[in-house]
Amino acid sequence: SPPPLSSGGAIFGLGSQEEPAAMTQGAVVVEHTLVSAARRAVQAAQEANEAAQADDCTPTSVKEHMERVLQESAAVLEAAELTARRRQTFAEFTSMLSEEVKEAAEESMTEATRAAERTLRQAKSLVEDHFHIDEAFRMLGPLRQDSNLARDMHDWFNLLALLPVIYLNLRNWCCVTFSLSIVRNTLMEKSVVEMWHGEVFQEFWWTTLAYFIADIIWVVVLPDCVKSPGVILKHHFATVGYIFIPKLRPEHGWLMGACMIVEVNTWFLIARRALNKRGDRMFTTGVTVWKSIRMSTISFCFYLTWFVIRLIIYPYLMVVIVREWIKESHRVGTPLNIIAITPVMQCVFIFLNMKWTVDLIRSKLKGRGASKGL
Repeated sequence: SPPPLSSGGAIFGLGSQEEPAAMTQGAVVVEHTLVSAARRAVQAAQEANEAAQADDCTPTSVKEHMERVLQESAAVLEAAELTARRRQTFAEFTSMLSEEVKEAAEESMTEATRAAERTLRQAKSLVEDHFHIDEAFRMLGPLRQDSNLARDMHDWFNLLALLPVIYLNLRNWCCVTFSLSIVRNTLMEKSVVEMWHGEVFQEFWWTTLAYFIADIIWVVVLPDCVKSPGVILKHHFATVGYIFIPKLRPEHGWLMGACMIVEVNTWFLIARRALNKRGDRMFTTGVTVWKSIRMSTISFCFYLTWFVIRLIIYPYLMVVIVREWIKESHRVGTPLNIIAITPVMQCVFIFLNMKWTVDLIRSKLKGRGASKGL
């Protein structure tokens, strides 16, 4: 609940409620004193005027002055009473305004608190889409999927459609150079650009574009196939725009290939859900040995590719991308070039990967006490 608004009026320049009340009360006392004095003056002037009029010896000029004194006294009384009524009305207005401002401020703070709570409740992590997470963010095991034909069909579409994308991507890399670099412990001395030959880049590019377009159409037609269709569509549109950089500049095809390596991890992520919709735990009662082996293999590959690709390759790519951006800036004579957007996008990817990794580890540590599968 929002904190008490004891100083809420001060925020709007109205001060505390006690001070205006005291000031208003003091002003009312003074005004009543003035009105009473004016009334007594009028009464005295009226009595003096009546006495002067009744005495025939009173000069005419004195009688005229007494009448004028009575009129002026009456005018003073009328002005005093009018001022008192106006001040009282203004005091009531300011008091009412203060109450309305206070209520509005309290209502705004309450609504802001509720909105913040709704935002926190609705802000889900990628981990929650694939694992059973309780309210304390403890991982209780694989997520048991409800009946959703659209989601199941979409999962299998991704499992099948991503295979040619992954295969063609790997075809563009020199595996011999990569293997020799690992054996000779010279991997860090080799540039990603040197490992990319791009012999089937055009096939890879068009296959990737076709996959994203097909998935966009699928999500638009069947939005229930994913939990956050808006996020998926924004991601796909951004990716489609991103891959046009190597299309326009084929010498930067390695950038697309390196970033699309993450789809290997995506494939295992989807496979965990599609091949275990009931949320079974491996090597438990009722789960066959074959299914347990299959689940453990997919889980191992999922965690391996997650940490290697998202936590090692992607940060390393940031260094390579910055170097290539600097080279391109020197070549064209300005830092605002076609490669300038790539460091920004890579920072976003790294941030998301780090956040999801923290969520994954945090949920695993919190749920360590309960028996669960990977």
